[in-house]
Amino acid sequence: VEPLFRGSEDVIYVESWQRRKDGARRLLGWWCRVLKDKSGNVTGALSSARDITERKQAEEALAQKATELERSNQELEQFAYVASHDLQEPLRMISSYTQLLGKRYRGKLDSDADEFIAFAVDGANRMQTLITDLLAYSRVMTRGKEFRLTDCERALAQAQVNLQLALAESDATLRITHDPLPTVLADEGQLTQLFQNL
Repeated sequence: VEPLFRGSEDVIYVESWQRRKDGARRLLGWWCRVLKDKSGNVTGALSSARDITERKQAEEALAQKATELERSNQELEQFAYVASHDLQEPLRMISSYTQLLGKRYRGKLDSDADEFIAFAVDGANRMQTLITDLLAYSRVMTRGKEFRLTDCERALAQAQVNLQLALAESDATLRITHDPLPTVLADEGQLTQLFQNL
């Protein structure tokens, strides 16, 4: 409280631990104000205290959770980077060899074979996009790609393409209806992921 009595401050706030009669320690937040006479001389001080123990504990718990969340997010980003890198290599090989099959045997096998190879190439390309988007999505501490004018119709169409295999495997019937969609400022990969999740 010395700043009060020196006259350098009129009001101060301090926190201090106090022990109650029952021995429990409580954190008090004190507001202190000087009292002055008509001449401006300090004659005393007025103080009031509030028990802020629970609030302080809640703030500390919140700060600890924030630290843990930041660490978890960093681990998630690192995992996604490693996983996406490891997944991309075999995917490139699958894509390369299916494209090679397509070039070498197009028209030499039946039409179903050409169609199946085209599906495999397309699936590998879409998987590459999804892995790249997963890596971007996992970087929760950073923003997505810079927003650009994005055609929502195209994003929705890509989401439907991404779901084709899942629909076929589950023998599901999907009928999507929608009003005409606008062009908006967005991250196209995130918008496609949003439609896919919906």
